[in-house]
Amino acid sequence: MTKKVVIITLFLIFMFTCNSFIFSHSIHSRIIHIQQNQTVLNNDIPKNSGTTLIWNYTTGDDISSVAISSIGNYVVAGSNDNHTYLFNNSKSTSKKPIWNYTTGDDISSVAISSEIDFFVAGSNDNHTYLFNTSDYGSKKPNWNYTGGGNVKTVAISSDGNYIVAGNDVNQLVLLKNSSSIPMWKHTMDDDVSSVAISSDGYYIVAGSASGDVYLFYKSSNKTRWIFSTGDYVRSVAISSDGYYFVAGSNDHELYLFNKESIMPLWSFTTGNNVSTVAISADGNYIVAGSEDNKTYFFSKSSKVPIWSYTTGGAITSVAISSNGNFILVGSRDNKTYLFEKSKNTPIWSYETKGEVTSVAISFNGDYFSVGSKDNQVYLFKWAPAEIAHDEDDDLYIDYGESAISFGIFFIIFLIIGIISLILFYKRKLFLNFSS
Repeated sequence: MTKKVVIITLFLIFMFTCNSFIFSHSIHSRIIHIQQNQTVLNNDIPKNSGTTLIWNYTTGDDISSVAISSIGNYVVAGSNDNHTYLFNNSKSTSKKPIWNYTTGDDISSVAISSEIDFFVAGSNDNHTYLFNTSDYGSKKPNWNYTGGGNVKTVAISSDGNYIVAGNDVNQLVLLKNSSSIPMWKHTMDDDVSSVAISSDGYYIVAGSASGDVYLFYKSSNKTRWIFSTGDYVRSVAISSDGYYFVAGSNDHELYLFNKESIMPLWSFTTGNNVSTVAISADGNYIVAGSEDNKTYFFSKSSKVPIWSYTTGGAITSVAISSNGNFILVGSRDNKTYLFEKSKNTPIWSYETKGEVTSVAISFNGDYFSVGSKDNQVYLFKWAPAEIAHDEDDDLYIDYGESAISFGIFFIIFLIIGIISLILFYKRKLFLNFSS
C-alpha cells in the first residue's frame, strides 16, 4: 500500500510539472506574440482626434490672407468682403470675431507682430492700416497710410515697431508704428509682389513682378543689392536675424541668399512656378510650394530636398514653426496638410469646401490658422496624435522579463512532493503508535 501511494504521488508530481511547463510555454509565446505586434504597431499612426477645430467663422467672401501671433492667442484675417477680422483663441469660441473693420476694397494681405500686439492690413483701397490688438474696445486703426495704388503685400517686425508695404504702382514703403509718415519710400521697376522684414526691422527684402529680389537696410531707401531671377517673384521670406532669406519665382526656381552676397547660396528647380516660400526663424530650414502640386522641404546646407510631397492641386501657401519642426501647407485641392520635418507623410490634414488661400502657424506649431475660398477662417489646436493598437491584441499582461522556466517549476513541485511524502509517513507512524 505504501509503495502504491508513493508511485501515485510521484506520477501526479510528474504530470503536474509537465502541465505547468506547457502552460508556461504558452504564456511565454503569447507575450512574445504581443511584444512582436507592438513593435510593428508603434509607428505613430496619427488620428485626427489629436487636432481640435477651436472655431471657424464665415465672412462675406473669400479669405485672402491670415496671420497668427507667436503663441496663437490672436488671429487676423483679411477677406474680399472688404473687412479685416480680429479673433482671440478663447474669446472667439462663439465663432464671432472680437471685432471687424471695413475698408474701401478687398483686403490683400495681413501680418501680426510677435512680441507686441500690433497687426497690419493692406487693402486694394490704396491704404495700409495699423491696429492694436490690446484695445478690445476700439476697432479704429492707430493710423492708415495712403499710397498711390493697391496695397499687394505687407509685413511687420516681431517687435511691432516697423511696417513695410508694397503696392501695384512700384512703391515700397517703410513706416514706424508711431506715425503714418513713411521713414522712406523706394520706387521699383514694377509692382511690388512680396515683402518680408527681420524681427528687429533692420533688414527688408522685397520681390517684384519684373523678377528682381531687393535687399534694404531700414536706415536707407537705397538698395544694398538687387538680384534678377528669370520671372515674376511670387514670394519672399526672411530669417529672424535677417541673415538668410529665400525667394520663389515663376522661373520655377527657389533661391536661398544670405545678406552678404548678391549671388544665391543655391537654387533649386521645381516643376512649375514657385508660388510660396517660408523659412524657420533660425534660418536652418526652408519650405517651398510650387504649382507642380509639390511641397519641398530643405536644410539650408543643401539644395537637395530633405523630402517632397505631392498634393492634389497647386500649393497656395506654406508656413513653418520657429524651430522648423512643423510645416503647414495649403493647396488648391481644398486641403491643409501638417507635416513634421522628419517625415514626408502628413501627420494631419483637413478638407475645406474651397481652395485654401492662406495658412499661418504659431511659434511652437501648436496653433494654426487657415483661410479658404469657402469664405471661412479656421483656428486649430494641434496635439500629438494617439497611437493605434491592434484590437485583436488588446490584452496585455506584464509578466516581467520572461515566464517561469521549466527548471523552477520542477524544483517547486519536487519539494511539494517530498513534503507530502514526509507528512504521509509521519501520519502513518502516528497512527501505528496510537494503535
